[in-house]
Amino acid sequence: MLDRRTLLAAGAALALPLPMAARAQVDTTGLGTLAPFQLQDLAGQAQAVPAAGKPAIVNLWATWCPPCRAEMPLLATLGELYGDKLVLQLVNHKERAATVQRFLQASATPLPVLLDPQGEVAARWGVRVFPTTFGFDAQGRVRWRVRGELDWSSAAAGRLADALLAR
Repeated sequence: MLDRRTLLAAGAALALPLPMAARAQVDTTGLGTLAPFQLQDLAGQAQAVPAAGKPAIVNLWATWCPPCRAEMPLLATLGELYGDKLVLQLVNHKERAATVQRFLQASATPLPVLLDPQGEVAARWGVRVFPTTFGFDAQGRVRWRVRGELDWSSAAAGRLADALLAR
């Protein structure tokens, strides 16, 4: 029988964060076709998801999701690194605009957020894990999906982004 000290040590070990890459699952095959959407940004302007005519990275996230919040600054850095070569779109899942705006102001992360108040994108694209990120080529074809938190500053993330540009 385990003593209290052993149980506490095991619980503490389980609570330690794993490296980000260990929490992400990258899929590059069997993704099929994903229907595009029109969503509104925080200013009320409609935008196509994925963006038309350019490679796009579409991240589905929520403010209540700790891994989503953790990868936000790294996604911002990725967006800055690639500039106008690709479009970064963050689709907020089922939250009010005011909630999202408060989060963005508090985090001081300048990211292009689109609102999906009914959760249609996640439902139609089969998203069950947050965050989930999709990579689309300039023709709107999905090339990869990342389920879970990824270190977007890593070489692996750079290879994913570069693969969208190479098509």
